[in-house]
Amino acid sequence: MRRWLFVILILVLIISGLILYDGHRIQQTLSGQSDASRLLASESKTSDEKQTDDQTWFTEQDVVSKQLTTSGPERVGQYLAATEASDKTVIVLPDDTPNQASLFSLIRLYHERFGYHVLLVERQDTEARNSGWLDRLDLIDWTNQLIAENGPASQILYHGLGVGGATALLAAGETDVPKQLKVVISEGAYARLDDWLAFRAKEDLPYPAGPSLAAASTFNKFRQDFFYGDVSVTRQTSRIMVPTLFIHGTDDQRVPSRMAYELYQAKPGIKQLYPVRGAGHDDTSSKDPENYEKRLRLFIEPFVKPL
Repeated sequence: MRRWLFVILILVLIISGLILYDGHRIQQTLSGQSDASRLLASESKTSDEKQTDDQTWFTEQDVVSKQLTTSGPERVGQYLAATEASDKTVIVLPDDTPNQASLFSLIRLYHERFGYHVLLVERQDTEARNSGWLDRLDLIDWTNQLIAENGPASQILYHGLGVGGATALLAAGETDVPKQLKVVISEGAYARLDDWLAFRAKEDLPYPAGPSLAAASTFNKFRQDFFYGDVSVTRQTSRIMVPTLFIHGTDDQRVPSRMAYELYQAKPGIKQLYPVRGAGHDDTSSKDPENYEKRLRLFIEPFVKPL
């Protein structure tokens, strides 16, 4: 009997050790410190795709590097001033994926067609990826800094892609978000981090990853001071008071479109859902560019005042 108890104890210890080891690998991968786990690992690698015309256009513009002046880790953004006088600035928040063909086309749209100032917030420290939960506080600081620089009459918009879309919603749901925030546009955002990671685990990993994700969440609490279950974009969205547009591709394989409906239902007040038929995670703007621009204009213009 003692022998069997000893064998069972050894097996329990081995299984527990494997779960903890796998949880450690998952947490390291999700925070950008390694790609030891297959969970979202390929999406943290640098893209080797050719530069698009919009990327080339961006490099030819008079882009100014800005640094967030608050204390803490260095945060850098790229600022492109409007060609004519404007009191409107859109803060563009990129996704965590390397392949973002739509990012620079979006910047070009706001700059050339809408005549806005554009601030592209870059994630400089890859060892601090946090799915937008900590970045939301930086976003509010960026907003306050722009208002201090451009004046209290500034009109600010958030437009985020993927995890950037989740970041925009997380920040807009904070009680201290500045009143100069007029509109939020979120594309391809997840709704609840633990739910999204569980979905991705089913797609990326060949084994049931529930225990490993629980271990990874515990490790993350020690390293980034939050459990994955703490990050509910849905909860934050239920507190957003400014008009919000939710854009999501119906064929998005990275973030299921059901999450867009969850977020839309949670949002009180003025809101709109724009499902892009046949679009994946990073091609909502390229499926029908004319309609995309039209939908943005129709939603934004009633809530921003002309100069």
